[in-house]
Amino acid sequence: EELLCKAREDQVQHKEHFLAVQAQRERTEFERVLKVQRDQMSQDEQNQLNAALRRKAHVNEVRKQIKDRENELTKTRRSFFDEGIKLDQEAKERRAKLDEIKQRKLSELRQVGIPEKYCAEVSRRITAPPPSFIAH
Repeated sequence: EELLCKAREDQVQHKEHFLAVQAQRERTEFERVLKVQRDQMSQDEQNQLNAALRRKAHVNEVRKQIKDRENELTKTRRSFFDEGIKLDQEAKERRAKLDEIKQRKLSELRQVGIPEKYCAEVSRRITAPPPSFIAH
């Protein structure tokens, strides 16, 4: 009977030891799986952060391109209008110069003794508006 008790006690100890080893293995496996999951979550978060940063950089680049394009269009429009103003000014200066030349020539005609009747006709013609070139 003592031998049976001893065998039973050994059996219980082996069973406890087996259960302890099995529990340790399960705990180790659980911790390993938990670490893998945490690492995967951390990697996923990092990937999402990187993707968000790339999207933000892309959005900023597109906005910069839009702003640059708008600035270029504004510059082109301003240049176009400045050119129009410059051409108008040049035309005014040409007209003023031509008017001055016409008046000087009319004055020269009077000085050389051309009759006033002819000078008046020339004066009327040089002060008349230019003929229209629009066909009706």
